[in-house]
Amino acid sequence: MGERRTSRIERILHRIEDRIEDYVKEWREQDATRKAGLAAHRAELWTEAAEREKLLGEAVADDETERASLEEMTKRHRVVFVLHREDLTGALETFAGEKDRLVNVVPGKGDYGSGKGIEGIRGSWLVFEAPE
Repeated sequence: MGERRTSRIERILHRIEDRIEDYVKEWREQDATRKAGLAAHRAELWTEAAEREKLLGEAVADDETERASLEEMTKRHRVVFVLHREDLTGALETFAGEKDRLVNVVPGKGDYGSGKGIEGIRGSWLVFEAPE
């Protein structure tokens, strides 16, 4: 009787393990689908950003008599297009409103366009200093 009871417990434990494996498998599939969707969306956003940067360069160059590089134009006009998350808009507006001064640009670790067919798109940390 003890042997039969053990086998019944083992069957119950195996059923529990099977259900857990099913849940884990389902979760992994959902997670993979979610990550693939995020990667596709991220690639789309970077493509749009690259296109905006190109259009900005063309628009500014149209106002100039000679064709200049984007770097030359941004230096001349003292304007840089920065990619950031929407929730950081308030912080940037606060820095500008308080007349904080940009004191450093620290390059981010990664190339955010790598593997996406977009070359040279990088993120940077902008370091501000409060006015004295």
